[in-house]
Amino acid sequence: ACEPPCRPSRAFGTACLPAMSLVAAETEVQSAPPATKKEDETWEELPIYMAGFERVCDEAVIDVMKMFTRSSKIKSVQIPSISNITMTHKDGVMKDPYNLRKINNLAYHYLREGQHEMALNVLMRGWKRAGEITDEIIRLRFLMKVCELSFGYWKYKQALAVFRDISEPSDPKHRKSYLLLGTQVWSSNGDLQQGLKFFQRCIDGEPLQVATRTLAVTVLELKKAGAFEAAKSTVENLAGINDHPDIMMISEFAESAGDSKKVLSRGQNDQRNMIIAAVTASMFFLMLMLYWLESRSLAAMDWTAKSK
Repeated sequence: ACEPPCRPSRAFGTACLPAMSLVAAETEVQSAPPATKKEDETWEELPIYMAGFERVCDEAVIDVMKMFTRSSKIKSVQIPSISNITMTHKDGVMKDPYNLRKINNLAYHYLREGQHEMALNVLMRGWKRAGEITDEIIRLRFLMKVCELSFGYWKYKQALAVFRDISEPSDPKHRKSYLLLGTQVWSSNGDLQQGLKFFQRCIDGEPLQVATRTLAVTVLELKKAGAFEAAKSTVENLAGINDHPDIMMISEFAESAGDSKKVLSRGQNDQRNMIIAAVTASMFFLMLMLYWLESRSLAAMDWTAKSK
């Protein structure tokens, strides 16, 4: 006799639960990985020049001049070797030397390790092709960093050539960095008119505290172009007095910087004169020695002739 077909029942459902649980436990659940950017598409954002200038304006004028006026070239940090991640990016550039993203990212990691000169060298590869970078902010940061590093290594003509390729940014914070760097680069190249023009734009609509800190940051470059006195007068007009303590301190710093250069130049001249004197004395003693040897040789020849 055929067994009657099974009918659903509460007992049947309860009996099947262990088997169903076993199947679920043995089934591997596949979940989608979290969405991430592809590494090949990631552009690191290079630090932009004087990005935190609003914080700088909270500092005392003397501290601003100590921190941001430069009397020597940028110095890279002394390290035994670059990190593994930087080496990986370096290998990537070596394999694909025309890839702007890889050039940008290698420079980013060099900068993180304080290797400014290496960063400048690699960024220079992409300077003339920076227009191919589609992202406006990435392109701005790329060119600003090339310009800043060139300026920091006293390559003023190169810095100006790069600066000319930078489109003025619309973002107010980026524009402040652009105008500050422009003031310094144009002034370092001896262009009084352009230096003053950019300085004036830096302080337009700004309170006195911002104007004095701007003057403090750019004092040496403005003085080099012969534009410092005009820039100082502009800030004094904003202050309403001629003997504002901050402005007087900046002016004294500018004068002392000029005196330091004169002292350095005088010291270099003294050193050169000492070298010339030492060389002259050495030549004199050498000639005396040669004369003595020659006289002795002649005397010996004369004695030999008489003895014969």
